[in-house]
Amino acid sequence: MNRQFAKGFTAYANYTWSKNLTNVQSSQVNDNPGRPLDYYNLKLEKALSDDDQPHLAKGAISYDLPVGRGKWLLGNSHRVVNAVVGGWSVSAIVNYFSGTPLGYSGTSPLSGGWNGAVNRANIGPGDLKTSSFDKNSFQISPVTSPSNTFLNKSLFSDPPALTLGTSAFRYGQTRNFARQNEDFGLQKNTKLSEHLRFQLRAEFLNAFNRSTLGGIQTSVTNSQFGQVTSISGNRQIQIGARLDF
Repeated sequence: MNRQFAKGFTAYANYTWSKNLTNVQSSQVNDNPGRPLDYYNLKLEKALSDDDQPHLAKGAISYDLPVGRGKWLLGNSHRVVNAVVGGWSVSAIVNYFSGTPLGYSGTSPLSGGWNGAVNRANIGPGDLKTSSFDKNSFQISPVTSPSNTFLNKSLFSDPPALTLGTSAFRYGQTRNFARQNEDFGLQKNTKLSEHLRFQLRAEFLNAFNRSTLGGIQTSVTNSQFGQVTSISGNRQIQIGARLDF
């Protein structure tokens, strides 16, 4: 939806619901090294792509405030008053995305190397995520804290030597964390003359100071397997001025 309304109000919204399945991660020559896992069972390669995100929602609005000369409020204001209260506009951009799927790896089936993909873990039936995990209890140090355990480790195991793992390339049941972000802007345009305009703006990026957990360790041979190991995201405020002539 993209609509420009009257009196300086514009709105845009977009929502995508999708599922992306593939048996390769790239169409570029030599850009899928080590694949497939088993040349005699290519069905193992069909899985969710690494960029699969079932839900993506975006939105944006822009609104010229109805204040100042020629507007609803103070429409007949003095030039000096108009220079202070007129020409203001507000805007916002919001993004909400699902997380991308996770895949799980193990050691090589052969001690001397393997010419297929990195071996995948064996995974038992059940809920792959730990039911007690709470994002608000994440600890940056140490990342091995029990409160950072995202995966049910008892269901994962490294395949024995000379065997291939039973797990799919990627699982939709377990994903990286969803992303949420809201940006807001405040802007004032002042026409100094017919050929001269001054602009003052303030932008609030990630205005609600949301953070996103990440770094989920998916190699069953790693001592930090199943742990959330990183956090990112912080509010940023920037102010700018511009002179157009």
